[in-house]
Amino acid sequence: MSQDRIGRDDVAWAYRLLLDREAESEAAIATKVAAWRTAAELRRDIMASEEFRLKNPDAGLGGLPLQVIKPLGAARLWVDLSDQVIGMPILRDGYEPEVSALALSLVAPGDVAVDVGAHIGYFTMRLADTVGESGHVHAFEPVARNADLLARSIAESRFERRVTLARAAVSDAAGEATLRVGRDTLNTGGAFLGDESQGGDDGLNSVRVATVRLDDAGLRRPVRLIKMDVEGAEPRVVRGALAVLRDDRPCIVSEVHPEQLARVSGSSPAALFADLAALGYAAHAIDAGTVGAPIAPAAITDVVTVVFRPR
Repeated sequence: MSQDRIGRDDVAWAYRLLLDREAESEAAIATKVAAWRTAAELRRDIMASEEFRLKNPDAGLGGLPLQVIKPLGAARLWVDLSDQVIGMPILRDGYEPEVSALALSLVAPGDVAVDVGAHIGYFTMRLADTVGESGHVHAFEPVARNADLLARSIAESRFERRVTLARAAVSDAAGEATLRVGRDTLNTGGAFLGDESQGGDDGLNSVRVATVRLDDAGLRRPVRLIKMDVEGAEPRVVRGALAVLRDDRPCIVSEVHPEQLARVSGSSPAALFADLAALGYAAHAIDAGTVGAPIAPAAITDVVTVVFRPR
């Protein structure tokens, strides 16, 4: 395999060398090309699969669940160490340090924060620890296995009065939608709202999940901070939160993923920035855990997290 970013041939050969077969489809290959940048990431992903474990019973635990508690101040977070993209970095205090430092700096005791795409609750629990007993965090997570761990962490930390968990995806309409969820993966955070017409075996499962709009979600107000990481559905979140954004003027800490914006929302960084600019928000880079210089959408060519501040 090449040492640069992986391509189609790298994935095809990984199937042949590690699983002794051809990939099931070009869609499956494309999914892994989009998900992983390096050969090492691809190798770990395939070696975590049930198929690899069955064919190589002496290879160790692989991706079998291994759950431990990670203390985070007064919070106690349940972490699955088989997730080597999110779980292991959390355990080692290396998960998105600049983003978390910024998010925590934007809230104070008594504030209300919203975590859209909460995953297992790393940001939820740290924010809940910061806003304290008089504050509140609303967490939204549609993937059952992630929401289950977050629910355990809320109970473990005795944060039931300061955290509300909704097992739903946030969008611009209430109802149901299809969520595309990776199987046999080292990254449990890549689920995205998908098109039901997508066919073929691309390494993803399709599950129906509830969807909610933030404007209708019964949030405690005013909201001080919205953190969102929803794999390209960010424009939908914004369209469903117009009242909250106009009335409360929260800061927004958001992932911007060009490929997923196009795939999930038919959008782009430029369009997302324009939508928020029309609501009076300016985009800034995150610099060493603080609000950095203004950032233009043309500067975003890969996945990055930015902060949108009300003017």
